[in-house]
Amino acid sequence: MPLSAAGVRFCPGTQGGAEWNGPAYDAQHDAVITGQVDWCSTVHFDADDQIKSVPSAQPWTGSSKDGFGHPDPQSRWAGWLTSLDAVSGKQRWRFRAPNPIMGGVTPTAGGVVFFGDMGGNLYALNSNSGEKLWEQNMGGAVAGGVITYDTGSGQRVAVSGGMTSKIWPTPKSTARVYVLAVQ
Repeated sequence: MPLSAAGVRFCPGTQGGAEWNGPAYDAQHDAVITGQVDWCSTVHFDADDQIKSVPSAQPWTGSSKDGFGHPDPQSRWAGWLTSLDAVSGKQRWRFRAPNPIMGGVTPTAGGVVFFGDMGGNLYALNSNSGEKLWEQNMGGAVAGGVITYDTGSGQRVAVSGGMTSKIWPTPKSTARVYVLAVQ
């Protein structure tokens, strides 16, 4: 891809792709479910003379002014949760979230998949169709795990919220672990 004065815009960007917590296996549907970050970036490379002057064995991204590029504004963020047939790799369904998905994905034997996004939303989807069943804002970015368990007196879902980072322009909040009852 040739570079131009305007730079090169690429998606999902330097912060993007299938991230940190990896996919989950949905045994009920023999499917792999994974979250993705969709946050495009534009990069510009240094001039040839600047590139040649970079000392050996030093960190370098290809651009002294861009670093890892200029990400699109946060208003253009998105995230995807994708279910793939574990044998064929064929896409079963895809759900678009308004924010990147970095946290863990938890499919259940009850046909529900739980996950959160960097906007602080926790979701429950039908694991067969990808239809949204429920959503709740947790007050801070969800970038950790989501677990579900039976207490003997009912099902619970636990999720961590409030992730903050210099890399991700999420609202600053206090980290918390939320435990929700499934009705």
